Amino acid sequence: MKGMHYILKNGTIIDGTRRKPYIGNIEMKNGFIVNITKDSAPKEINVIDIKDKIVAPGFIDLHSHSDISYLMGYDAHSKLYQGVTTEIVGNCGVSIIPRSDKRKKETIEYINNILEIKMEDKGLKASDVKEYINELSKTHLPVNLGILIGHGTLRGAVVGFDDREATESELNGMCHILDRELKEGALGLSLGLIYPTGSFSNTNELIRLSEVVKKNDKMLAVHMRNKGDGIFQALDEMLYIGRATGAHIHISHLKLIGKSNWGKSEKLLENVKKSIKEGLNITCDQYPYDATSTYLSALVPRWAHGGGLENMIKRLNAGTPKLNQDILDEMENRGGPENITISGIKNYNKSIVGLNIKQVSELSNKRPLEVVKELLIATNGNVTAVYHSLDYEDVIRIMGDKTIAIASDGYAYSLDRKITLSNPHPRSFGTFPRFLQTVRERELMSLEDAIYKITKLPADILGIKDRGTLEVGKVADIVVFDYEKIKDKSTFSDSVKRPSGIEHIFINGSPALLSGSINERSLGKTILIRDQ
Repeated sequence: MKGMHYILKNGTIIDGTRRKPYIGNIEMKNGFIVNITKDSAPKEINVIDIKDKIVAPGFIDLHSHSDISYLMGYDAHSKLYQGVTTEIVGNCGVSIIPRSDKRKKETIEYINNILEIKMEDKGLKASDVKEYINELSKTHLPVNLGILIGHGTLRGAVVGFDDREATESELNGMCHILDRELKEGALGLSLGLIYPTGSFSNTNELIRLSEVVKKNDKMLAVHMRNKGDGIFQALDEMLYIGRATGAHIHISHLKLIGKSNWGKSEKLLENVKKSIKEGLNITCDQYPYDATSTYLSALVPRWAHGGGLENMIKRLNAGTPKLNQDILDEMENRGGPENITISGIKNYNKSIVGLNIKQVSELSNKRPLEVVKELLIATNGNVTAVYHSLDYEDVIRIMGDKTIAIASDGYAYSLDRKITLSNPHPRSFGTFPRFLQTVRERELMSLEDAIYKITKLPADILGIKDRGTLEVGKVADIVVFDYEKIKDKSTFSDSVKRPSGIEHIFINGSPALLSGSINERSLGKTILIRDQ
């Protein structure tokens, strides 16, 4: 196909607004939707007949960790293949900007201790939004990318990585940098309050930063301090900050971890809705799986992370009774050794990838506690794990709420097994097909409501006004799929799988995927919001 003028004809249009589906034609020109009509499509060279297929706005993944993926130089297409045309990086308090030259080594260590896709020393070139965008411009960017400023990275750059409160001067420094980056177009600030250094902050610090977010009319995306037994107290902290500042609080990956909290999703949703009725600006997202994923070091208590990775390893080697008990308690909270599966490991025995801690314990004839400590010490913390710690009925109840967006909490990976050597959480490969498949199989809601949850709703949450719906004048980010065939094929034992059912994808009016095959590699743009 040639040119920048395309017509998708005879498709079942679901436009993202929750309007009922209808048959029609969508005309794109120079990157934008220029016409939507039920009339016959003109016979032009760039007409694609999509009869019996759904045509929808491109899916927006508002919670992603692909900060490094597109700087690696390989085709990281796991998001594109599942219909994502826009993703937002810098979540959970972890972004690759802002950089502090003084603490470059510690910053790389911090990022690599949380993100699955690693950054080498040479990779930390960007110090701010402008420089990050410049680095991205040199790469193949398959989807649109929006940027959040990670509180943990910001705090590390200004305060450092010790477990202490920020001084008044440091608070002012963080606020100044945040204000500058938000004015440059970052979409908001993200918190990762279970990860050092974000976990070292107090509520007053978060209020000060939230005031800057509010002033710039941006979003505060929150990985709360607790998703387990302390989840309601953690939510209360965020609601308190919302009341104190008026900032838009977005709760990331809403879930309840641990058997003691299973069945409490109804109460959790009630608390969120009550705060919204009170007038607070609260939104949420969720991924459609009953397992979480992060580093194995998440089993290590917050206090043991103080001073960085080197100090954590020293404490693991010392193995005090308190540290050992805290690790055991967190292991049990996350489902027990039989429900914690190794998904990736660096410079160690890769044959244990896919095994749970109980299985590794039995093979090595060592207690689960010793297995966890040994793995963390031997790999310098480079072990990722999948935690089967959620109740599926809670997941479904949250998923059925039409005000909660769907997001992956995943990464853009290559589907080449020579490149992706680990077995990441399936959410990086199939979140959006999994959601639509679940809606179809469980009859959770109408398809137009489901599409709203992955298009217009996240666009509204982010403040993105030119995407998220199929309307004349909007940017032509479009997905065409077969609703009866769309399916997540990624599994926990074999996750590097492409989903089925998605046929065509247009990004900024150009075809990224045609008849299921990559057409163009680099159509994405950076999405900035300035001058609110």
